[in-house]
Amino acid sequence: MRPNVVISVSALAKSGKNHFAYTAPDPIKVFCFNGGADYVRTKFPEKKIDIHNFTLPIIDSEEQEWALPVWEEFYAEFRADTDKGKYKTYVLDTATEVENVCQQAVKEIKIDEAVDKGKTKTKLATSEFLARNLKMKAIFDAAKNSGSNLISLQYLKEEWIKERGHERAEPTGRNVMDGWKRTDTQADINLEITLVERAGKWVSVFKVLPSRFDRDVTGMTVDDATFDDIMTLLIEE
Repeated sequence: MRPNVVISVSALAKSGKNHFAYTAPDPIKVFCFNGGADYVRTKFPEKKIDIHNFTLPIIDSEEQEWALPVWEEFYAEFRADTDKGKYKTYVLDTATEVENVCQQAVKEIKIDEAVDKGKTKTKLATSEFLARNLKMKAIFDAAKNSGSNLISLQYLKEEWIKERGHERAEPTGRNVMDGWKRTDTQADINLEITLVERAGKWVSVFKVLPSRFDRDVTGMTVDDATFDDIMTLLIEE
């Protein structure tokens, strides 16, 4: 019997993240923050896939407060679903946006608390980063405790590093995960997708990153992988 797993999937946009997620066991619940989930669902007519689309407001100012209601709605629904065991698989689409909403929501809470005390608050202190980390970890823990699968989808972004003695950060030429930095430690399986053209056809190449089950497959790749492909590769039946 296969265990429930947390899978982290990082890729550039339009590389096949959602398609992979929808090959997981259903019923599936998708928390979508960027649109597009409904179209991919049409590729899986035989599956039960529920989608909650969160529409974020137009944000044109750093001072604009918008995130707390979004976070509270998402987290309350996520916990209600996981506590009741309503679905076999939950999908964060994407966890990049979820982490952004979470961090901004924590900031808004702390700003409001500071205003109540007659103070000015513009940056997150160490304790507030702790609050963000606890909230993000709670998402992963809730899925694990419910016996469900969680698939955390993230974008990749260009890595920039400021070397000692340099005034500005410079690009390294590598891509790194754009999201909660502790995601890989919470995930049982970490994957990265690269879109490659072969003989006129685009293929989603899944690379296995360090994972909990079988380190011997680290670095291996699977073309157009499904959930079952990855589970078979990493977990012996």
